Amino acid sequence: MAAVSKYLTPRSSSITGALTLIAFYLFKHRRRASKSSNGSNRKSQSHSDSSQDSRKDEGVRGQLLLSCILKILKILTPRVFCKESGYLVLIAAMLLARTYCDVWMIHNGTMIESAIIGRSTKAFRVYLLNFIAAMPLISLVNNVLKLGLNKLKLCFRVRLTNHLYTHYLRGFTYYKMGNVDNRVVNPDQLLTQDVDRFCNSMVELYSNISKPLLDIIIYLLKLTTAVGVEVEHLKRFIWFRFSMGIVDSIVAKYIAFVVGYLVVSRPFLDLKNTRHDHSTHAQRLEEYYQSGRMLLSMSQALGRIVLAGREMSRLSGFTLRISEIQEVLKDLNSSRYQRSSVLSSAGRGPEGVDSSALLSGSGEIIIADNIIRFEHVPLLTPNGDVLIQDLSFEVLSGANVLVCGPNGCGKSSLFRVLGELWPLYGGRLIKPHRGKLFYIPQRPYMTLGTLRDQVIYPDTHTEQIQKGISDQVLKEYLDKVQLSHIVERESSWESEQDWMDVLSGGEKQRMAMARLFYHKPQFAILDECTSAVSVDVEDYIYSHCRKVGITLFTVSHRKSLWKHHEFYLHMDGQGGYEFKRITEDTTQFGS
Repeated sequence: MAAVSKYLTPRSSSITGALTLIAFYLFKHRRRASKSSNGSNRKSQSHSDSSQDSRKDEGVRGQLLLSCILKILKILTPRVFCKESGYLVLIAAMLLARTYCDVWMIHNGTMIESAIIGRSTKAFRVYLLNFIAAMPLISLVNNVLKLGLNKLKLCFRVRLTNHLYTHYLRGFTYYKMGNVDNRVVNPDQLLTQDVDRFCNSMVELYSNISKPLLDIIIYLLKLTTAVGVEVEHLKRFIWFRFSMGIVDSIVAKYIAFVVGYLVVSRPFLDLKNTRHDHSTHAQRLEEYYQSGRMLLSMSQALGRIVLAGREMSRLSGFTLRISEIQEVLKDLNSSRYQRSSVLSSAGRGPEGVDSSALLSGSGEIIIADNIIRFEHVPLLTPNGDVLIQDLSFEVLSGANVLVCGPNGCGKSSLFRVLGELWPLYGGRLIKPHRGKLFYIPQRPYMTLGTLRDQVIYPDTHTEQIQKGISDQVLKEYLDKVQLSHIVERESSWESEQDWMDVLSGGEKQRMAMARLFYHKPQFAILDECTSAVSVDVEDYIYSHCRKVGITLFTVSHRKSLWKHHEFYLHMDGQGGYEFKRITEDTTQFGS
């Protein structure tokens, strides 16, 4: 009996410890709610109203979060029968199998320890061999579960990343998000790290909630058959503690011990319960011990569900960020923009301009070849500063335009609107497709790759072949800008160098002009791109562009370029502009 008594003591502590965990988690939750309720009763009626409004706001936020999660889930699992759905089913099956494995291990462990106490060598060997035989299967279930979770995380990440990047890399959306619309900060980090964390959190939450729920259901069923309907008594006690929540945590701890003894002892001591009348002492001992282990496992499952709330908080943060970038991408691809800084009453530009209305991006873009026409277009920065209230002019193919004016007058803004980098806030813009416009900055971009790639960028070698342009033609383009010596120096078009360092400033500008000859756009914007080129090479470049039908918009302060243009667009930096044909009387702006 001494041995039996020694054996029972720690197991009864396990049972009461299980109840302690349950009571502690539920009491702690209820106590916070009770303190909040008592504190609100001491506030004024106005504060009570604000608390009600706050609760309503929390309800709205909860609905918003649920709506966002459902929208993202449609992306993660687009169809009922898809790879992700298969992994979800696999994980659910493995979670169920692992719970049954846990129940079996509790039962088998009980039998092993009972055999040890009963000094039954035969029973000990049988149940130990059963455990050894079951180890591969249990290990397989655990590892298949881990594989399913990792595969599901990867599938979710691939789905969500592809969806977001499809919209992010559409047109110039990536540029607009960083320079026009400021609702999303650090989109690159969000598209990589936050997407990864969201997918991990989503899968972990699915696992952390479904497994404890399965544990609770199965353990309750097992306990009902093993201990009797007194598990029902435990559930009533839990809900009673949850609804009241007024006892101190220390008191709750000792009450849990008392209730633990009562719950487990009543099926054994109740004279009306005939379930154990014909059972032996050893059988009652096994049931008592097994019930204790199941109660402990069930309390741990309840604890995991409570702790899953923290995972839900993390998931809500990632969900809102993912949903935010989804909405921003949708708005940007629909030409809707928002910025926190807009034009104030002290802002630049003429009085009476409603910048908030202009920021809606309500202008109309019409695609037409061989013409660029601005019709009553307001020229604004993304911050809402008005550079020109009403810009109107027309340029047909063959008529080069020189754009001039002081720094900050709007020259670059004009070309950003023309290239569809900045939104058209009003009026009408008639222009060719943006693929027929070519922009060359003062410091041209040299791509990573071969010498050939520098001429045909952004085309690939395959696209060059499809256009029917040979390497010999590329060499002729370099001859026209006096760069043929580079081909001879490198000995091959396949030569790869750090071209940003290998080429000088003038060579990079002339390489960009050879690139212009290769693409032959309808219109080209030359932004101080011949500042490091000699006058004779510059004259040849402009003459060749006119010969092949490339119409130029040139931003430059060099007087030598006026003779290559038919019109000038002068911006004064105060909201005014002039668009006129170049004559001998207008060359004063070139000084």
